[in-house]
Amino acid sequence: MASNKELSKKKTTQQTISISPALKARIEQYVNDNNKKNAKDNRLKSISSFYNYVLEKTMDCFDKGKSLDDFETFVDSEISNFFDKITFKAIIPYYEAALKTNRFTDPTFDKLPLFFLTIRRLYFSIMDPYDIESIKELFDRLRNWLLTNNLTKDSNLDLFTGKSSTDLTGIFEFSGFYQNLSFENCKYTAAIFGLLGVKIANCLYSEKDNYCRFDLEATELFFRKDLVRSERIKLMNNNVYQLINYRRIILDDDDYFLWMKMANDENNFISFNNPLTRKEWIDLIGKEIEEFSEKEEFNLHVLRFFEKLHWVDIESEEELIFRIRLSESKHPDERQFLLNTLSEKSKVLQNNGKYYLE
Repeated sequence: MASNKELSKKKTTQQTISISPALKARIEQYVNDNNKKNAKDNRLKSISSFYNYVLEKTMDCFDKGKSLDDFETFVDSEISNFFDKITFKAIIPYYEAALKTNRFTDPTFDKLPLFFLTIRRLYFSIMDPYDIESIKELFDRLRNWLLTNNLTKDSNLDLFTGKSSTDLTGIFEFSGFYQNLSFENCKYTAAIFGLLGVKIANCLYSEKDNYCRFDLEATELFFRKDLVRSERIKLMNNNVYQLINYRRIILDDDDYFLWMKMANDENNFISFNNPLTRKEWIDLIGKEIEEFSEKEEFNLHVLRFFEKLHWVDIESEEELIFRIRLSESKHPDERQFLLNTLSEKSKVLQNNGKYYLE
């Protein structure tokens, strides 16, 4: 058999094929529409030129190892170009480890408005909420992209319609290869469903299998074009809390997830059951503050440490003025320990309920 190099590429040979009238009409419509947009594109100057280009490029793909099955997982340029702008190639083990402490943080709308609004704009440019086939088309295109990222095992969406065009429910499933990256993916997917106006009625998540299943219900927001920001944010939060609620936090083997949530409440403070343990922690932290701080910064950094324990409120960092939050009647031991510790490196003065270091 002659090789491709030996064969002439001059277009002299004809080949007749049989196609359906519907496919013929689709091809003619595509060529005509795109030729009007770009008349200089030789690939679209005629039906014959279009056929020749498509068949040649298809055979090039087969020569590179692609198969007919690869057409089913084809990633189109619109989806690929969109996500290329907001994604990057990274070393998976690095990010898998780094994301662990992020597990129960909220993907809030206020912190990422541009991301969420851009996603919503893309999705609604492709799908029509009243057309179930267009919704399936969008998901298939997204699924094909997800399967190329080395993080996703599989993703599936089943949709069910009721008596009316707005009676729409579904089941979304996702499984991944990595524990923390999969959990983040599910969190943000839950948020995006809420932004689109879809409620997660029930959630199943398997840590062992890196698998989640969302039972979905389209709300009236799904069929509205206006943003209705507050209502969508509320639905986003409700969806996300299916995954990061306090029941899940408490069941997690790592205690610090709960502590991270409670740390933001200034009415809580850290105390120690054992005075020896307290001294060991303070000595360790004080030693490293002293080692890695400039001499004139030491007192301020120590005050900041006690502020993070919620023992003090700093009123002036320049003058090192602070108030003690601990009740003198309820927590005399902690108050005395605080003053003793601060007195080791500086003089503690008091004036009208305020303290300052000299």
